[in-house]
Amino acid sequence: MDAILDFSRESAWAEFQASSVFTFDLSAEDAAAYDAFVARARSTHYSQTRSWAKVASAGKPVTPYYFLLRQKSRVTAAAVVLRGRLGALPLPFAQVERGPVCDRKEDLPEALEALRVCTLQHGILRLSVMPYWSEKADLIDGWLDREGFSDCQSFSGRHARSLRLDLAKLEASDPFSAPHLAKVRQAIRRAERAGATARQAGRADIFAFRQMHEELLRLGNKSLPAEGWYDALAEYFFAPNNRGAAFASEFEGEPVSVIFITNHGGLATYVMGASSGRPLKFPKMMLPMSHAIIWAQKAGATTFDLGGIPLEGDPDRKRASIAEFKYVFSHTEISLVHEHVRWF
Repeated sequence: MDAILDFSRESAWAEFQASSVFTFDLSAEDAAAYDAFVARARSTHYSQTRSWAKVASAGKPVTPYYFLLRQKSRVTAAAVVLRGRLGALPLPFAQVERGPVCDRKEDLPEALEALRVCTLQHGILRLSVMPYWSEKADLIDGWLDREGFSDCQSFSGRHARSLRLDLAKLEASDPFSAPHLAKVRQAIRRAERAGATARQAGRADIFAFRQMHEELLRLGNKSLPAEGWYDALAEYFFAPNNRGAAFASEFEGEPVSVIFITNHGGLATYVMGASSGRPLKFPKMMLPMSHAIIWAQKAGATTFDLGGIPLEGDPDRKRASIAEFKYVFSHTEISLVHEHVRWF
């Protein structure tokens, strides 16, 4: 049964084991504590929120479990654990996409041990984690190795490098006026002269996104998302709050691109996007991305994360082309902790 784990074994871990929660149905008190911690912790990420768990579980056959760790009534770690399933049958595999979340790096080893105990108690034998730290990422990679996790980062996996833009350095009246953003200004003018427009998207634009997204997946010989994923995506980004937004670009009366941006913990993040296969003489993503950056600045974000760029040595030309577009906005690269996996 999924419940609060209460262990009495005499060991160095007994104190935090007694305050570990691992369940798919948090109590009202634990849900409030979870949300508050994930909203402010330094290694937080939007994928570790309960609201995003609904999107993740709609897109693939997983069940989201919530992990919460307290030390003397103080929350020190949290995670959304996505457990695989085959129909209604739970599988012994799980992943934490960008976590576990901790406010201090020093809390990570205890969080990993508590998470190991919790998942093992529930029959999970393989767990992958990817704590979302950019400072001293190599150090944390080493900690994970010592905790028995092996580096399984791949070129095509969740990205471990990204580009960020400091929104505080952008002029409020003319955000792209800085000399290093000259290529952004030129690309915006080229798109506008061609007659392209951009605007904040609404729920009705999910249909256009779906068409473009599924076309790209088919071209890449990739499977399509589950039927309810697009509805969950719309519910997340078009709900009346400030946690995210979408932006669309149109040309000659037709949508040519749609992108999605989150705003979590002061960090706005490019989550995903899709564009039409129609050949045009301007970058289809340029106008919606520039609108998204302006929105993020007004929404109170301090940094804009442009999403993944390839690891060194990645031979994929498509990922390199996407990165080339992102470098127009920023050359501030960050390295993230690699994905690690452990068999119990």
